[in-house]
Amino acid sequence: TLLRNSFLFASFSVYADWSKLLVPGGLGPFWTGAVCANLAWLTIWPLDVVKSQMQSGNYRGSQFGRLLADVVRSGNLFRGVVPGLLRSTIANGCAMTAYAKTKSALEAQFGASRESIY
Repeated sequence: TLLRNSFLFASFSVYADWSKLLVPGGLGPFWTGAVCANLAWLTIWPLDVVKSQMQSGNYRGSQFGRLLADVVRSGNLFRGVVPGLLRSTIANGCAMTAYAKTKSALEAQFGASRESIY
């Protein structure tokens, strides 16, 4: 889980940086959070599926690569991705909006400013 979350956060950060370069004027906080988080989830989804399979206990002693190949062959690689992305869209879009509003309120209160991720 730690490895998965590390890749997830790193991917999100890369996509957030790319969004600033690719979209003139930016996406706005909700869409930055939603789009970048969904792209990050799609990036690490295969890792998460295999991790979940390994944690289930049904595949003791299986190697990561072999288990990934089995999941791809069975057609279950992206099973559950739609509900996961719907949840991610709402949760991360709202979280980024809350972050932006909190940041603005603190900057107004204390007069400090830092470069934004959106």
